[in-house]
Amino acid sequence: MNIDQSNIYIESLLKIGGKKKGNAIQFISAGLMIRDIGSKHEYTVEEITFSQDGKPHIKCYRYYGPQSDKKAYLTLDESDFDSYEPV
Repeated sequence: MNIDQSNIYIESLLKIGGKKKGNAIQFISAGLMIRDIGSKHEYTVEEITFSQDGKPHIKCYRYYGPQSDKKAYLTLDESDFDSYEPV
């Protein structure tokens, strides 16, 4: 799949610091954070990939554990977006 840069998701992600890499947009250095509105857990966005039909999937993580040294990963799709907000 080739990422169509006219896609509004892609345009927005590139504007906020994403770097295009193959079929994904990565946020390694930008530190984009999102928050689960219900639980208030905050996640760092690591990568955004696109399915064959152009739908975005967000891979993110948060730290947990006694020393906050472990990562819990989460992958979100469009149906989850309304439950999260930018930090």
